[in-house]
This record gives sequence, structure tokens and C-alpha cells, in this order.
Amino acid sequence: MPILDHLNPDIADVTPFEAFHTQWAAHIVIDLNERLPEGFLAMPHTHLGEREIDVRTDKFLDAVKKQELKAIYQPQSPVTANAEFPTEFEVFVDYIERGRHITVGVIEIISPANKARPSERDSFVAKCKNLIAKNVSLILVDICSPPLFNLHNQLLQSLRITCGFMEESRERPLYCTAYRRTSSVEAKPAVNIWTYPLKVRNVLPELPLFVTSDVSIPVNLEATYLEVCKVFRIR
Repeated sequence: MPILDHLNPDIADVTPFEAFHTQWAAHIVIDLNERLPEGFLAMPHTHLGEREIDVRTDKFLDAVKKQELKAIYQPQSPVTANAEFPTEFEVFVDYIERGRHITVGVIEIISPANKARPSERDSFVAKCKNLIAKNVSLILVDICSPPLFNLHNQLLQSLRITCGFMEESRERPLYCTAYRRTSSVEAKPAVNIWTYPLKVRNVLPELPLFVTSDVSIPVNLEATYLEVCKVFRIR
């Protein structure tokens, strides 16, 4: 099924975007937990609470497990760009080791409210910027427009990145993106960037969510989107 126009009254009156958003996040969690290695857990995010900030999970994995993980998924990034990062932020939790919770990845399904006013846009971008700074693998999904505003481009501007931008147009106002912090050949902070400009009736892409610094699990947005459409009887 292609992407639907979730602001069309024929769909919005049956299923508000907030309800669809919540159910979609739950289906993504179910799908990921069927494929994540032992020790990793996907959870729907409702409240951050008090959580410990730490580095990515690589240091907890022995050599055997890392070799097994490397066979799962290793996509090639089309863009690697130098970037600047802030130093502090509260993070999500996806990895559990002896009761210790450490974030490895976050998926954000953007709502119209995230783009409605400059203050909301700035807050959302600041959150994303700090997640990347903490080595958290980040995915953004924007399938709802208007308002016509590209948070991906604002995020890159905030990181002082000069490439990887998407053209902002009414023909392709939607998008999915993925980010992974890495290092450039000069050993400077950098970001791998995956971008997929979209429009209504396009098929959603598969995106990488990194569970270690160099190993990712594919996030099948299209399959989970279809499941939610079935739940709400949207055809």
C-alpha cells in the first residue's frame, strides 16, 4: 500500500493521526523485537524519566557476538559529513545489561505539531541533535504535510553540515531519514545520512537502525504501516 494522505478528511475522520502514530510505533516495536539480538529490546517511548547516559553498547559485546551481528545488516551510507555536537542530553533506552539501560536507537514519527511553530521545530531538532551526539542511531519519518517544513534540513543546519540536504517542494514534501554518528577520515566527528524524499502514494523505504557502532537492524516501515492500516480498516 502506498503512503496515504493522513490529513484527508476521508482518512482523518476515521483515524486521527495521533492514533495512527501510536499504533504504528507499537507495531514497529513488535517487528523489531522479533529480530533484535539477545540483550536488545525495542520499547514504545511515552516518558523519558531518569535514565543513565552512556556510550554505545559495543564494549558490552564479546568478540563472538560481534561477529554474529556483523552478518545481519551493513548498509553503505551515501553521505558522510563533518558535524558539530552539543555535550549533554537525556537519552532513550534500548539495551539492557545487568539492569543497566543504554540507548542505541530512536525512531521519531513526526506529527504536524512538531512542525507547526518555530519553538516546536527548534525543540524537536535540539532533541534529535543531542541523540545523535550521544551515538544514538536516529530515524525520522515524516508522512504528514502540511505544514510544509523539512525538519531534516533544519537538523543538518543545526549540526553545521553542508551536504545531504533535501529539496523542499510541494511535489515531494514527505521524507524518511536515518542518521549515525561516525568519524571522518580526518578523525573528526561526522554523521552518516540516509535520505528518502517521498510523496503521497509512494512506498515507504527500509531504514537502518544501528544497535552497535557498525551493525544495524533494518526497520521495515512499509510492512508495519500496512499492519496499522489493517487494524484501523483503512483501505
